[in-house]
Amino acid sequence: MTPEQELLEQVRIHPDSFQAAHALGEYYAHRSDIKDAVPWLRRAYALDPTSYDNGYDLALALMQAKLLPEARRVVHEMLEHKETSELHNLLGAIEDADGKTIDGVRQYEAAARMDPSEKNVFDLGSDLLNHQGLEQAITIFEFGVARYPNSAKMRVGLGIAYYSSSRYKDAVDTLCKAADLDPSDARTLDFLGKMIDVSPELTDELAKRLARFVQMYPDNAAANYYYALSVRSQMMAGTGINEAGEVEARLRKAVTLDPAMADAHYQLGLLYQDEKQADKAIREFEIVIKIRPAFKPAHYHLARLYAAEGRQELAGKEFQIMRTLPN
Repeated sequence: MTPEQELLEQVRIHPDSFQAAHALGEYYAHRSDIKDAVPWLRRAYALDPTSYDNGYDLALALMQAKLLPEARRVVHEMLEHKETSELHNLLGAIEDADGKTIDGVRQYEAAARMDPSEKNVFDLGSDLLNHQGLEQAITIFEFGVARYPNSAKMRVGLGIAYYSSSRYKDAVDTLCKAADLDPSDARTLDFLGKMIDVSPELTDELAKRLARFVQMYPDNAAANYYYALSVRSQMMAGTGINEAGEVEARLRKAVTLDPAMADAHYQLGLLYQDEKQADKAIREFEIVIKIRPAFKPAHYHLARLYAAEGRQELAGKEFQIMRTLPN
């Protein structure tokens, strides 16, 4: 008999057992089977509405199932029995999911005031950031960084808030520190990479930071990719020496470390195209569209290269695909 069958047998034998219903609901919830978890957690809640763990998991499952009015009601009922920061945080998520922005912020703030844990402070800052409360978000994240200096995600939040407020230098400093704390977090490098072309002076500083980072973590695919982008950006802007070999080497290492990194293959294609190495460029663009079939720029460059090589039928197919893709 499987674990699921055993639990189902228990609720059949003991239909009025809170523990049996709760255990089955938890089993489904842990498997992310929300549709089956809700009825059993709901049944357990009816049998014992004072169980905090079951009530919390029921409200969470209801939110995930988009049954927001019921999720809200359960949390409010629980708050009457026991007020916790965890419940306020969950209620903030429910209000946000229901489009009630102000109510969501209030609940996240209540949670952070009751317990300024890393999660509560981060969630409050993120909610403010998501709803354009930039100055407030900066204040909250600065508090969070001071309280949790080793939290990479707190620095990421602060860096994004700085960037959104056009405080680019502060954003670079903060995101680089976040990357030092957690090199495995690709979001940090992704955001730094997006800042490469923000301003000329920022490009130079980012190149130095990314060079240092790629030396520290030579086997990080994203680090190699974004460092290559920064060097190529300087080359294209005429502010750096021609280091096409370095760019190629870093991009090649990025795709070796992560063969599915379509953006790195695409940049290799552009590099080879600029250097009149059509065969290599075609190969890279073909890889891109295998990984990301709807990526229109790769189809465009591939069509042009096919046409230049006299491969008109293939060029026509690529142009036809382009016409079917959204802009």
